Amino acid sequence: MKLETGLQAIVRDGSEGLEQALDYVYGSALVQQRCIFHKLRNVSDKCVGLDRAGKKSELPQAAAVYEATSASEARARLAAFGEQWRPTQPQAVTTFEREFEQTIHYYALEGMVREVVRTTSRLERTNRELRRKLRQVGCFSSPKGAEVAVYIQVTRLNAESGQDNLVGSFALPRP
Repeated sequence: MKLETGLQAIVRDGSEGLEQALDYVYGSALVQQRCIFHKLRNVSDKCVGLDRAGKKSELPQAAAVYEATSASEARARLAAFGEQWRPTQPQAVTTFEREFEQTIHYYALEGMVREVVRTTSRLERTNRELRRKLRQVGCFSSPKGAEVAVYIQVTRLNAESGQDNLVGSFALPRP
């Protein structure tokens, strides 16, 4: 197995097995960012007795924690959120506070688009879009045909994002 030497960070879910495997392979040098989207969804799921309107009032305040300009500011925003919501939503606040530090590792990343690396949502959306487009084809006559189709879709997604290699760099193998 050849390790990816330029890998700086990985966005992942809460799977302990994945965390242990990444620690084993890459050590502590790799930044492991927990997905913020999934964290906020878990907080929403723990809201007890709130209707849809109530959740719509809580979630923007929770999401605002991650709009901080630094990790210390995010911690302060979390504390303020906890003070406001703990009396009525203790389970939601406890869920938010649990492993919070793993959701703010992206502040340590220099020169990276933080909106991209803090959540797996773009990756999930990209995979869903690739599946949708490739399902239209049905099957490919050769592996090269599949590689070209993926290349075209990744190039399109990068162009739509307005940023170079947002989805990832992808080069077709040379014959």
